[in-house]
Amino acid sequence: MNSSSTPARKFPTGTLVFGLIMIVVALASLSRLVLQWSFDMPLFFITIVALAGVAMIFSGLAAAGKARKSAAEPPLPTDPNL
Repeated sequence: MNSSSTPARKFPTGTLVFGLIMIVVALASLSRLVLQWSFDMPLFFITIVALAGVAMIFSGLAAAGKARKSAAEPPLPTDPNL
């Protein structure tokens, strides 16, 4: 619970997912060079983007559930002596 007067900041899910995409692409490219692998890059990119979309959908659903749960709770009293 955030007891200060400033509102809580939202977690940057989009930034996290984009960073994970970049890490996976970099690791895949590096492994192709080091291990002499051969795989279909366009299919790889389509799969990565699809998985990122699924991750963002799940995070949106989780955020909506969290917001619904916090909206259902009664507010705390502002006077600490109560």
